Amino acid sequence: MMFVFASLGSRETPSGWPVHLMHQTEWAFVIVAIICMLLGRLLRGIVPYELFAIVGGIGAGFALVMPFELAPFFFGSSGEIMLASMALILVYPVAVALFIFLFLKILRPGRA
Repeated sequence: MMFVFASLGSRETPSGWPVHLMHQTEWAFVIVAIICMLLGRLLRGIVPYELFAIVGGIGAGFALVMPFELAPFFFGSSGEIMLASMALILVYPVAVALFIFLFLKILRPGRA
């Protein structure tokens, strides 16, 4: 998400294939999260809102953590930094769980 929101006001496009790839992938995750929130609101009562909260939370969690984990691989960092970034795999479940909780609060029936 950091690349997506940082680039909203920018007129420059990302340079190099790794930055471009991470940028495009993040856009996809953010779009999935937004679509899940909208569909969860529109299809309330037809499809369980928990389904949209789970899918949207997974997309938002991956979009938040993925650039921090993959950046060292794309930019030729030392082996120690690459191994340290692998520890971020442990952050994915936490980020996903927090976003699912947030989406459940947003999509919960009874909210206008």
